[in-house]
Amino acid sequence: MVSIERLINTPMQPHWIPTSTIRTLWLLWILAAGGIIWLANATHIDLWLADQQFDFSQHRFPLKHAFFYETVMHTYAKHLLTTVWLGLAWLAWLPAGAWGDRLSGATRYKLRWIVILALFNAVVISWLKHQMPHACPWDIARYGGDASWVATFSAHPSMQAGHCFPAGHTTSGVWLAALSLLFLPHAPRRALVVGIAGLAVGFLLGWAQQIRGAHFLSHTLTSLWLMWGWLLLVVTFSKSRIS
Repeated sequence: MVSIERLINTPMQPHWIPTSTIRTLWLLWILAAGGIIWLANATHIDLWLADQQFDFSQHRFPLKHAFFYETVMHTYAKHLLTTVWLGLAWLAWLPAGAWGDRLSGATRYKLRWIVILALFNAVVISWLKHQMPHACPWDIARYGGDASWVATFSAHPSMQAGHCFPAGHTTSGVWLAALSLLFLPHAPRRALVVGIAGLAVGFLLGWAQQIRGAHFLSHTLTSLWLMWGWLLLVVTFSKSRIS
């Protein structure tokens, strides 16, 4: 049987990710925050994209209950990715030596970080959603609801309780970005590709919800931004262990 270590590791490199690269990633993260705020508050992209999905003649989001978006991209995708997470959690806490040399202590340590990051991100976003008054597109008056629309990063009416920000379903897949830890420090470029791919999965899940009228673009981007931040924290402060 092919060792898991062989599937993950490439020839060792003598150094961790350069400090300059980590600083650049943090700078991009900060700039991304500014970009998301600008997009949400200084443009009408959130509304414009929601308008494209809404049928004003029928006063509804035609794809709100479409099988592909509601069942496949929401329910099935969530169950599948939860199963993957549970499988990784099982591997992460296997007794040492249970798989012989196919799963080293270092790999199990990385898997634990991945599992914990996924859970932590989901809990934080769930908590934020319950604190935030932001309404979903299908709940605001423009799209047939009764809530007022307010730009994402502006003060909302105290009586409004939409609980729709940040995007929750995105967390079902965006945690896959943490799989990039498996390729550090041996293959930093591969780790970067895996990280971007994980964020892309999260974006696709969020986009599916946007098509249904469940979220604005800024809601989805904020969820991706948060996961990116947690991952950067681990990469920055755990380099002595993730090796």
